[in-house]
Amino acid sequence: MCEVPCEVNALAVNFDGVKPNFSCYTPPRRVAASLRETEKTGWIGTMEGAQPEDPTRFEVVEGARIAKVPFGWFALQSARTDENGLFLSIAADKQLPPTEDDIRILERARALLSDERHWNKQDDRTCRPNPERWSLFCALMRATEEVSGGVHYRQPALQAAREVLNDVGGNRLGKHRLMDYNNHPATTLEEVHQLLRTAQSRLAKRVPH
Repeated sequence: MCEVPCEVNALAVNFDGVKPNFSCYTPPRRVAASLRETEKTGWIGTMEGAQPEDPTRFEVVEGARIAKVPFGWFALQSARTDENGLFLSIAADKQLPPTEDDIRILERARALLSDERHWNKQDDRTCRPNPERWSLFCALMRATEEVSGGVHYRQPALQAAREVLNDVGGNRLGKHRLMDYNNHPATTLEEVHQLLRTAQSRLAKRVPH
């Protein structure tokens, strides 16, 4: 069981901290979580997300001190085990900064969406292996898998794309921002490319050097 602060549960914490003008006073939400130890990195398992349909992947990379939860990637403050189980403390004041991998993910996604012939404008969030056409969502998923070796819904590259969409999407956005923007009749491929370039530019300023 984990306790999730209300601002984290509301997805109101980004790379800089809690979003301006956001406040909440409800108690932390208790969510079900489970982890199993892995040979390579630490622990992997599931955690309830903000919404029932959210992906539940939960990963703790102990060596890098990263907690990858359905609400974002945060710094791992401490981890200990005893006869009662695993106890984690996660710094939830801001999400972790991106890395060079996130830059490569956005570059690769743009390459997959190279021209109109390779753009799928009828995304259903089902990403098939080796398609002839890519939606924005599936291009980002494939790029993340190629660069990082796996997909995590709150990878910083994906978070950056969603943040740009919040700024430019307007009435083209619905429940699933990446799919809705991709499928909207008014959206052009150049706008999709510009979205990825803007996300990449923003992340490049945040990558630690």
